[in-house]
Amino acid sequence: MAPNLENSQIFYGNIGPSAKKSITDLIRIKEGTLPVRYLVVPLIAARLGLKECSALVEQPVKRVRTWACNDLSFGGRLQLISSTLFSMQVFWCKTFVLPAAVIENCEQIIRSFLWFGVGDAKRAGKVAWAKVCHQKEEGGLGIKDLRAWNKAAILQHRWDIIKKKESVWVQWCYRVLIKNHNF
Repeated sequence: MAPNLENSQIFYGNIGPSAKKSITDLIRIKEGTLPVRYLVVPLIAARLGLKECSALVEQPVKRVRTWACNDLSFGGRLQLISSTLFSMQVFWCKTFVLPAAVIENCEQIIRSFLWFGVGDAKRAGKVAWAKVCHQKEEGGLGIKDLRAWNKAAILQHRWDIIKKKESVWVQWCYRVLIKNHNF
């Protein structure tokens, strides 16, 4: 098995430019820049900000622009939101506590696509977004509230720790973060 040189990057610490060039030329892997991204997710130790989450906001906008929005009915747009746009956000919601501004931007894209067929309209919707996010049985459209979804997804990780779920991540949490602590 060999590494994929096209998708690989090397990172240096406390090394001179001539040594960097020699190593890079020898192994033929390009030098990467921080923060590193894996599956569009920035791998950083600090709290995420708007800059780090820019890809999360850009992805749905790009997707909306590729759809032939003028030909879609309201129901068609609602289905695309439920199946595609929301699923793009689920991975991020399960991975990070997203900044409120990022969630607001994502919801704005979804709202404007639902009401107007575009992802960047700045007009107000026809119904309050809080009502739209109710379940269909409660008079809403069944669109999930990203803020509530993000909190629930993060709480699932806490529940896994409390229940000592058998996973590598939970074992790491106990060995590194929770060692010598009772709760």
